[in-house]
Amino acid sequence: MGFFTTGLFAVLCLTPCSQEKGGVPETKQPSTENWVSELFGDHKQTRLVDLILPGTHDSGSYDITGSSAPAPGAPAAYAKVGSIAAKWAKTQDQTLEQQLRGGIRYLDLRVALFEERLVLVHGLVSCDLDGALAGVRSFARDNPREPVLLDLQAMPAVVAHVRLHELLQDVLGDHLFTGKGPPSRWTLEKLWSEDRAVICIVGHSGFADRAPEYRSRRHLDSVWTNSRDVVALRKGLDSRLRARDRDGLQCAYLTFTPGTGTIISSGILGNTGLRSMSKPLFKLPGEWIPQWLDEGLRPNVVSVDFYERTDIVEAVMKANQRLLER
Repeated sequence: MGFFTTGLFAVLCLTPCSQEKGGVPETKQPSTENWVSELFGDHKQTRLVDLILPGTHDSGSYDITGSSAPAPGAPAAYAKVGSIAAKWAKTQDQTLEQQLRGGIRYLDLRVALFEERLVLVHGLVSCDLDGALAGVRSFARDNPREPVLLDLQAMPAVVAHVRLHELLQDVLGDHLFTGKGPPSRWTLEKLWSEDRAVICIVGHSGFADRAPEYRSRRHLDSVWTNSRDVVALRKGLDSRLRARDRDGLQCAYLTFTPGTGTIISSGILGNTGLRSMSKPLFKLPGEWIPQWLDEGLRPNVVSVDFYERTDIVEAVMKANQRLLER
């Protein structure tokens, strides 16, 4: 799975301007702030399942440091090896708002109750949920036509569900999409007609029944390969993309999953952690996404670690432009 693997002590358990090359003008890329509405303004019948969207893995881990507390359910030894754990638990450097303004349209959140606060976690505690969601609200207010998939993969204990519901409604209630039916019916036109483009997907079926603004994760196919090398990662993603239900949402994680041995060796050898391990992946979205289209495969969401170090946003915008030109 794509969560923080345990290990040590059973713990680490563009907007570029148009340029000319060879005298041929290049197509100007839309703004990362509102690229979907710019590209698809004349194609409002496009379904969300037919878009290609860039996402981030463990989007809320950006505030994790070596002094972060262990997340609820994590081994107590995390508190003793936080400096090592943080190197593998932190997968993003930017806030949720910065990610969205940078072009990301899928956020992967893990929510827990910690010291009577709802927080974002990934092995360690990152930040309070209310402040993080305030950034999502700020983006949604400025860009009401930009679809955002908010995926609460991990949920707090049931005792905290009322509090979570109240927080979501208080912070994002005016922006949560309420349209009926399965994802195959969610078109840009429906989102734009409501002026509610944030789609809240939750990892608890009972919670999903609390309000029409919540969608069960059964609507989203998450593709994890648990790989630590490029060949195995590509093989796993190819296989699942070929089998994709084109009427449903799918998120393919173009990420590595570290094993226990890798994490232990990082503590002994002083390696730099997930950021260093992920470097071979940073330029792959721009290579793999066009290849998938050439093969007739249609990714929906492609999610990465340390997104701003990758070419994911540029690659996805180009891929959507290519689809529109067909």
